[in-house]
Amino acid sequence: MDKGTRIRLEMREGTGKQHCKKIRGEGKVPGVLYGPGYPGSMPFCVNTQTIVPIANSGRWETARLDVETPGGKKELCLMRDLQRDPLTGDILHVDFLQLQKGHRVSVNVPVEILGREKCAGIRQGGVFEQLIHEVEMEVLPREIPDSIVIDITALPIEGTVRIADVKLPESAVLTLSPEEVIVTVVHARVEAEVEEGAEEEEETAEVEVVSKGKAKEEEV
Repeated sequence: MDKGTRIRLEMREGTGKQHCKKIRGEGKVPGVLYGPGYPGSMPFCVNTQTIVPIANSGRWETARLDVETPGGKKELCLMRDLQRDPLTGDILHVDFLQLQKGHRVSVNVPVEILGREKCAGIRQGGVFEQLIHEVEMEVLPREIPDSIVIDITALPIEGTVRIADVKLPESAVLTLSPEEVIVTVVHARVEAEVEEGAEEEEETAEVEVVSKGKAKEEEV
């Protein structure tokens, strides 16, 4: 993403639950901006409709925001925390983190899977498994990816995609090993489990027959 989403912040002077409730009633969301340039954090409010598309995109943690503060200062930010009403899903509060040029920031980048419907391994009867849904990394602000895209169209049964197999930003520093498996296609286990269960039942039946035969011989 070359450019961030543009957001204009408005001044918020009051604090407390009642004040925030009033702001929400006006169609706005209360929040705070913090970072190296805002050691004490700066309270703000923002038009709800401005951030709803970002919050509902599923990628809000990696969406870079070109923010204009109430004083007219331009900042590059991430939406660091998002609080919702547990019943309605309405956004109650947001935290913005100021990013600094040349300084890495820790982000959780979602994994996006393509080609599941045409996957070779699945068509052969295999089962798709996704072991990692987000990849945590430290990366420069301008290189934050929206997501890590993995196309599994050609992935065969017993095929895997590791972290080392995907393209990552040059500045990315990972917390996971490059050998960690993100996705794989494995043989279906159902038939194997059924066959194993049937063999166990047959063995049990044979044991019972033998035992009863011996019991009868002892009675005679």
